[in-house]
Amino acid sequence: MSQGQLGPRVIIAGTSSGVGKTTVTTAILSALHHKGMRVAPAKVGPDFIDPTYHELACGIRGGTLDTFLLGRNAIGPTLFSRSRNADITVIEGVMGLFDGTLMNRNDPDDDFGIDPRLPNGSTAEMAALTQTPVILILDATATSSSLAAVAEGFSNFSTQVHIAGLVINNYGSASHLELVKSAMRHLDIEIVGAIPRGAVPHWRSRHLGLIPVIEDPETLRNSIITLRNQIGSFIDLDKISEIARSAYPVRVDYREDEAFRPTTTIAVARGSAFSFIYPENIAALEKAGAKIVFFDPLTDAALPLGTKGLFIGGGFPEVFADNLSLNIALNREARKAIDDGLPTWAECGGLMWLSKQVDSAQMVGAVPTDITMTKRLTLGYAMASALHDNCLTKKDEVIYGHEFHYSQSTPTGSDINFTTRNGVKTEGFATSSLFASYLHIHLGSQQHIAEHFVAKCS
Repeated sequence: MSQGQLGPRVIIAGTSSGVGKTTVTTAILSALHHKGMRVAPAKVGPDFIDPTYHELACGIRGGTLDTFLLGRNAIGPTLFSRSRNADITVIEGVMGLFDGTLMNRNDPDDDFGIDPRLPNGSTAEMAALTQTPVILILDATATSSSLAAVAEGFSNFSTQVHIAGLVINNYGSASHLELVKSAMRHLDIEIVGAIPRGAVPHWRSRHLGLIPVIEDPETLRNSIITLRNQIGSFIDLDKISEIARSAYPVRVDYREDEAFRPTTTIAVARGSAFSFIYPENIAALEKAGAKIVFFDPLTDAALPLGTKGLFIGGGFPEVFADNLSLNIALNREARKAIDDGLPTWAECGGLMWLSKQVDSAQMVGAVPTDITMTKRLTLGYAMASALHDNCLTKKDEVIYGHEFHYSQSTPTGSDINFTTRNGVKTEGFATSSLFASYLHIHLGSQQHIAEHFVAKCS
C-alpha cells in the first residue's frame, strides 16, 4: 500500500439540473487544455455520456466518482489515480448540489464524519468527502437580486461544503448582471464567470442526457471548440485555477497497478448502439486476466475469433434496432454460442439485443423475452442479488448498480432480486452461463465480480 496526495481540484456544481453544469464544465476543460494544462476530468454520479464530452474537451475521459457504486472508502484512491499526473482536476457535479438518493451501501467502515444533512450520492457529499472547493452555477433566467439569497443559502447550509466561486449563467443585459452583482456584494464568494443569455450553442439531447459522442464525434468536437471560443472569455480561468490550488492536500492510501497476463478472450460490444460501458469495467476485466476484443453488433458479421466470453453493455439499441435486426449472420452466431453455454454478461441495452425483439425488430433471441419501448423512465440505484449461482456472481452476493431505461421486458425474468428506493422487485435472467438484466454494474470496487466472470470464461 502506498500513500499519495490529492492535488489542485475543483467541483463545478449547480443549484439544480439544467443550469448549465455540463456546458460550463466542458468549456472550462477545453479552455484549460487549450492553455496547455494537464487536466483530469471526473463526474459525480452514474453517468456514461458526460465523461465522453470531457474526453473530447481535454483528451481524457472523465472518471466516475459515485459513493453508492464505489463506496466512500474507494473515492479517495479513485480520485488520486485519475489525477496524480494532472495540473488540475475538474469534477462535474450531479443534479443540484444537495440532491442525492435514499439508497445507502451501509458499508461498516465508511465513517468519514460527513454531515448527515448531506444526502448520499450528492455532489455536496463528494465535496465534503474529498474536501474540494465548489464553484456554483446560478441561472439568472427570470430572476436577479434573489440569486444572492440562493447563493447565501447554499453557502451556509453546511460547514463541510465550501462554495468558493460563482458562475452567473443566462443573464439578460448589463443592467441585469449589475443587479445580480450588487445583491451579492455582501457575500464572501467571488464571481468567477458571467455568461450572457444566447452565448451558449444549443446542445442536442436525447432522453435525460446528451447525444453519445460516438454517434457524431467530429460535429461534437467542433461544437466544443465553438463553445470554448464563445463562452471562454466569460469565465476567469486564473481564478478557477486559484480556487483549485486552495483545496486541502488530502492524503490517501492506494495500491499501485499491477501488470496482468491474459488467460482468456472476452468479446465486448461497442459502437453507436452500445456506447454505455464504464472504462473501469474494461480495466477490471483486464486486471482479472481477460484479453478484451471489441466488436460492433451493427457492422461485424461474426464474433471475434477465440471468443470465450461475451459482455454487452448499455446504449441506445432501440435507435438502431432495424439495422441490428439486419445483421442476421452475427445474430445467429451469438444465439448459438449463448445457447451452447458461452458465458455472457448483458446489461440494459445488452439485454435488449439478446431479447427476441425490440418492438417489431427481431433481435438475437438468446433471452426469452420481448422488449417494448415506453414513455416511462425507470431510473435509480439498485442493490441486486441473484437467486442462484450464475456466470457473474454467487447466489445472494450483493451487486451495486443502477438502472436507466425507457423499455420493459415481457416476461421480466425471475432470477435476480433488486432492492431500490421503491422497494424490492424480482426480474432478470441468471443461469450458470448468463447474467442479463437492466442493471448497469460498475466494477470500480467490485473486482471480485470481474474475477468470477473471467474464471467462468477461462
